[in-house]
Amino acid sequence: MKKSRVMKAGGAAAPSAHNKTFGVRLKTDFSRNYALYIMILPVVVFFIVFSYFPMVGLIAAFKDYKTTQGIFGSPWATNLEGVTDIFYHFKTFFADPYFGRLIRNTLIFSLLDILIVFPAPVILALLMNYIQVKPYRRVAQTMVYMPYFISMVVVCGLVRDFTSESGLFGVMFQKLGLVSENTGILGDTRFFRGIVIVSNVWQSTGYGSIVYIAALCAIDKTFYEAADIDGAGKAAKLFRITLPSIMSTIMIFLLLKIAGILNYNFEKIYLLYSIPTYEVGDILSTYVYRIGIEQGRLSYTTAISLFISVVGFVLLIIANAIVKRFSENSPRRHCCSAVFSTRRNLRTRR
Repeated sequence: MKKSRVMKAGGAAAPSAHNKTFGVRLKTDFSRNYALYIMILPVVVFFIVFSYFPMVGLIAAFKDYKTTQGIFGSPWATNLEGVTDIFYHFKTFFADPYFGRLIRNTLIFSLLDILIVFPAPVILALLMNYIQVKPYRRVAQTMVYMPYFISMVVVCGLVRDFTSESGLFGVMFQKLGLVSENTGILGDTRFFRGIVIVSNVWQSTGYGSIVYIAALCAIDKTFYEAADIDGAGKAAKLFRITLPSIMSTIMIFLLLKIAGILNYNFEKIYLLYSIPTYEVGDILSTYVYRIGIEQGRLSYTTAISLFISVVGFVLLIIANAIVKRFSENSPRRHCCSAVFSTRRNLRTRR
């Protein structure tokens, strides 16, 4: 194969951009876009200081951490026989009698979140997209955005009040005979998961739809015009144009959901659950807080956190590969090619 070359004025062949070293290309790009590099510098420093530098503390997962000796001064983990075993805390966690319950509850909450909470902003954005009266649309958007800006503590306080024995939903469930008299529903294992999921839908759907509304606004309107000429209905335009056009945005957020499948919403669970609901509400993040902060077993909980991060990373890689394959076979190509064909036919008729 012939190598691509750029001829100099004197006739000598200069190396192409692909043959330049990374340092040379970085220097050239920096000289051209130095303002952008300066703008992104605080973000890079922030992540280095608060995200990458603290990773040094992960070594505590392989040690018996003692606050008086520090991370590097603490001895390596030992088992009950006193033999050094750097994976002792991991083995202890896998043998923990609560391990199965924690994994089961975390996966159930995450799967319910993906199946119910995740599609809600997409559906809301599609509904908002069909509203033609702009004043009504602005008012509706403002109303659905507001719950997100309410403090999580306040939201959980409202949930507790509404689900108490004298609250609206508590009284309603008593009248329906689903719970006994003078009994709230938040402490009932049958309803705890449903309460958490419904409150998540109410709080996050409006704010989460902002990205999808922006993606919908970016769709080329000529796609819809060509579809109207072809006689496509609303359902056909939805499944052949709208959804394929925002599918890449949906997949990005789905990847983030899958990556955090073992790191579910700690704040809301911690503020709502109680000892009677541990069986259905105790998840990995609340267990880590309860054991690590309240009992001071920092090495043990660091090992659990590292396990969660590794599993999330592996799931992210797998999901990313699946999404890439899905994108290659996406119907958007066929949709766009059909629209472009219609537009060419229109130009030919003119």
